[in-house]
Amino acid sequence: MQGRFKSKITMTELELYKFIKDNEIEWHKQNNDGTEDVIIFPYYYHIEDFRKILSASSFDDAGIECTMKDGYFAFWMKDICDYYGIDIDKVFYGEEQ
Repeated sequence: MQGRFKSKITMTELELYKFIKDNEIEWHKQNNDGTEDVIIFPYYYHIEDFRKILSASSFDDAGIECTMKDGYFAFWMKDICDYYGIDIDKVFYGEEQ
């Protein structure tokens, strides 16, 4: 049955920014194996909304790496942003610049 499901091709800077801002996701700029990166800490109840802004292909092969903590997850964002062609500075540092 063609057209029944809408396929999400790519996440945009605006979608990621709104997800971070609207859900008050904690994030920090940190060094990740010698590379400047951003780590986010969405709670378990944020994961479904986060998954919705990602394309289905994000979960192919190895999927998206994260660390599961007590009540929340930790995601390094540089690789995710690079995959989607998102300028990490616009999402996380836009208000600070």
